[in-house]
Amino acid sequence: MKKSTTKLIAAKRIAVAVAAVCATMSMPAFAADDIKGLMDLLLKKGVITQQEYDSNIKAAEDAAENRAFKEKRLDSDVAKLNKMAEKSADAGSVMKNGIGMQSADGKNTIQLMGRLHMDYRQYSSTFASGSSADAYQNVLEIRRARLGVKGQIQKDFKYEIQGTYGGNGTTEGLGETATILDIAFVDYSLNPALQFRFGKFKMPYSLEQLTSSNNIDFMERSMANQVEGEIVPAKESGAMVFGSPVSGLTYGLALSRGRGNKTVSEDHPDMIGRVTANVAELIGTKDLVTHIGLGYSKGDIGAMTPGSKGTEARGATIFTASSALGTDTTRTRTGLEGALAYGPFKLQGESFDTKYENASLASSKSIKIYYGEVLWNLTGEDHNYSNSAGTFGWIKPKQAFTNQGGLGAWQVGLRYTKLDATDFVATATTTNKANAMTYGVNWILNDNLRFMLNYVDTKFSTPVGTANSNARTGEKAVMLRTQVWF
Repeated sequence: MKKSTTKLIAAKRIAVAVAAVCATMSMPAFAADDIKGLMDLLLKKGVITQQEYDSNIKAAEDAAENRAFKEKRLDSDVAKLNKMAEKSADAGSVMKNGIGMQSADGKNTIQLMGRLHMDYRQYSSTFASGSSADAYQNVLEIRRARLGVKGQIQKDFKYEIQGTYGGNGTTEGLGETATILDIAFVDYSLNPALQFRFGKFKMPYSLEQLTSSNNIDFMERSMANQVEGEIVPAKESGAMVFGSPVSGLTYGLALSRGRGNKTVSEDHPDMIGRVTANVAELIGTKDLVTHIGLGYSKGDIGAMTPGSKGTEARGATIFTASSALGTDTTRTRTGLEGALAYGPFKLQGESFDTKYENASLASSKSIKIYYGEVLWNLTGEDHNYSNSAGTFGWIKPKQAFTNQGGLGAWQVGLRYTKLDATDFVATATTTNKANAMTYGVNWILNDNLRFMLNYVDTKFSTPVGTANSNARTGEKAVMLRTQVWF
C-alpha cells in the first residue's frame, strides 16, 4: 500500500512537472487552449489539486502575455528600422533619375546634367538664271555641348545652371567665341499654382521654343526660332511668376531685359506672357491632348534691322530689311499655338506676328511666320505631354534598343513653314518671302540616345545671294544628328 501510494505521488509529481513545463515554455506546438485542456484533464483525474491547477494556468497566461509583448515590440522595432533604411537609402547616393546626390531627408539635391548634339549637313542649291557657283559648304560640327547642374534647396527652392560650349551664331566654326553661360535661374514655389523664377531662362512664349532641344521633333526649330529673341523671346534675363492652378492649365508672366536691343532711352523691360490649356484634361479625357495657347510680348527697342536669318537647315540668310528701324520702336509679338495628340499621332502648329511701330513709320510693319507639322510614332509610343508646363517631353521607348533585342522608338514627321515679311523691302541678297518643307526620321534608342535624319527643302520667292554669282532660288539639305543627353 505504501509502495502504491509512493508510486501515485511520483506519478502526480511527474504530471505536474510536465504540465508546468508545457505551460511556461514558449513552444509553438502548445497553444494556450492546449495547455488549459491538459490542466483540465489532470484536475478531473485528480492528478493535481485546484491550487496547482490555478498556479499553472496563471503561469501559462503570463508566458503567453510575455510572448505577445515581445513579438509586438520586435515588430515595432523592425518597422522603425525599415522606415529609417528607406528614408536614408538615397542619402549620398546616385539618384534614381540621373547622376547626383541628395540629403537624407530628401530636401536638398544636386544633379549633373548635360547634352551633346553632333551634326552633319550636306547642301545643294537651285540656282537662279546665270548663276553657277555654290556658296554652300558642307558642315560637320558640334551643334550643342552643354554641361550643368540642377537641384533643390530645402525642397521649396529649385535651381539650374547650364553652360554652353561652342559657337553661337548661324555659321559654325568660323572664328566664333564660346558662350559659357546658357541658363542660370532659381525658382521659389509656394505651391504649384504660384511659383517665382529669377535669373536667365526661357521666357514664357511659344510651344516650340519652350520644348527642350533634346525633345524637339526636328533637328532645328522653325524659321521663327532661327534668331533667338527677335521673332520669339528666348533665353533672357528677368523675373517671372508662373504656375498651374489646375492640371491642364498653365500661365507665365515675365519681365525681360531683352537681348541686345536696349539703349538708355529703351531701358525698361519687355513684358512677356503665355497661357495654355489642355482642354481634354480639363474635361476629364485622359487619353487625348488638345493643347491651345496664347503668347504675348510688348516692349520698346532701340534702332535695329529686322530679319530672320538662317533657314531651317542653318544655311542661307533668308531675310534682312534694307533699312533699320529708328529708335523708340515699340515691338509687339503675338503667338498662337495648338496641338492635338492621340496615341502615337501628333499635330502641332504655331502662328507668330511680330509688329514694329514708331513715329517715323507711316504705319506699323509686321513679320509673319507660321508652321504646321504632323508626327507619327511608328512603334506606338504616346506623346509625352506635361499638363503642369504646357509642353511636350521625351518619348520613352516601349522597348529600348539593346544588343539582346528591342527596336527603340521610331518616328516619322513632316513640317511646313512659311515666312512673310512683305511689309519690308529686303536687301539685294535676301528675300522677304520663303517657305520650307522638312521631312524627318527619328530613332530613339533609349532614355538618353537619339539619331535624327532630316531633309529640308527651302524655296525663296526671289533669289538669295549675289546676282550672277551664287544667287539661288532654293536650298536643299540632308542633315544627320547624333544626340546624347543625361
